[in-house]
Amino acid sequence: MKTSDKCIIYIGDFDFRNENVQSYLVKNNGKILNSLGYHIEYIGVNKKHSSFQSVASLPPLQLDENNNYFELPDTLSMTGLLNTPKVCKSIIHKLDEIKKTYHLSYVITYQSPTYAVAVSKIAKWCKNNNVFYIVNCADLPTFELQSPLRRIVMKINWNYLHKTNQKYAAGIIAVSKFIAEFYSKPGRASVIIPPLFDTSTVEPKFQPNDIPTFIYAGTPFKITGHEALLSGMKDRLDKVVDLFILLSEQGVDYLLKIVGITKEDYLIGVPRHKQALVQESKIVFMGRHSHSETLTLITESDFSVNYRDENLMTNAGFSTKIVESVSVGTPVIINRISDTFDYLEEGVSGFELTGNIENDLSKMYFLCSLPNNDRLNLKRKSYQAKVFDTNKYILQFKRFMLIKCHVNEVK
Repeated sequence: MKTSDKCIIYIGDFDFRNENVQSYLVKNNGKILNSLGYHIEYIGVNKKHSSFQSVASLPPLQLDENNNYFELPDTLSMTGLLNTPKVCKSIIHKLDEIKKTYHLSYVITYQSPTYAVAVSKIAKWCKNNNVFYIVNCADLPTFELQSPLRRIVMKINWNYLHKTNQKYAAGIIAVSKFIAEFYSKPGRASVIIPPLFDTSTVEPKFQPNDIPTFIYAGTPFKITGHEALLSGMKDRLDKVVDLFILLSEQGVDYLLKIVGITKEDYLIGVPRHKQALVQESKIVFMGRHSHSETLTLITESDFSVNYRDENLMTNAGFSTKIVESVSVGTPVIINRISDTFDYLEEGVSGFELTGNIENDLSKMYFLCSLPNNDRLNLKRKSYQAKVFDTNKYILQFKRFMLIKCHVNEVK
């Protein structure tokens, strides 16, 4: 590489080696930036290691398009506080090193690889080096299920992170209108890019199912060995199960596959369903599967289904479950949260749940009564729309990267 080559540094809590959820969003955004002619240096974390020594012993990751991935230990914990200065020093050293090699115009942060003091140092480094500081924001989290001490620490941490971003960001890559508005500021560029999917990596072969087949894939709540609190349920799988139990009581034929949690763990979290699920053969719990295995199971289903309560997290974020399901050709049944139905076509790739049990039961009954060919046609149309495909967002990214404001003018 020459110093004249365009380069972007992407820093955050994504884990390419172990492929956490964040890594897929960042990788797909990176593919677009590569297509626009940018070389990317990634600085992420390794969620399975918490020491510099253990991370340093791993072989380096060389990515597609000659991009490089520099790993840091996972230190976003109470004990990791002690390593924060060392992590910050490593990041700044890497920034200085990369700037000597490439023509660097942008640094993008996706959350923070450690405590928010790192983001503050990165933003100030950008200002001092005449580099645009860009924030890629995908959620506004809550910490209600944390222990009292950790909840206090993490709230302070997130307030500091967002205060830093509000002050220094020259541009915002937001996954939703809610986040774009949250960070709105005169002179600040913004673009709304939902989580994306590279559809060139998947070519589903649609096979007919003898009976209507539905799937939920995810972790609905934190498994603690105790009953799950409603406030701590990311997904209201219990409401979904309620609907299907009613369908069973009406004699409707269907299969619901639940991937990501065992039946035992689910019933500990939602004990009110113990009796109803004792002999319910139409609802099958499949436990945890790899990401690729889960995508295959979704592809083989007629519909994916989920329900989420409306709160800060669901209004601000955008479910990757929706993106992945539609992208592999499986329509989504879900309530209207965030910008979901700005992208889904009602009655084709998306079917809205309202929260009204009678209305939702009627919709589910209708979907279960669809002939096999009609279900297959909906799947084909969902896949062919490629609504979340990376190629559809290249122009938006290109326009965004032409940020007019100067980094030092955003204060």
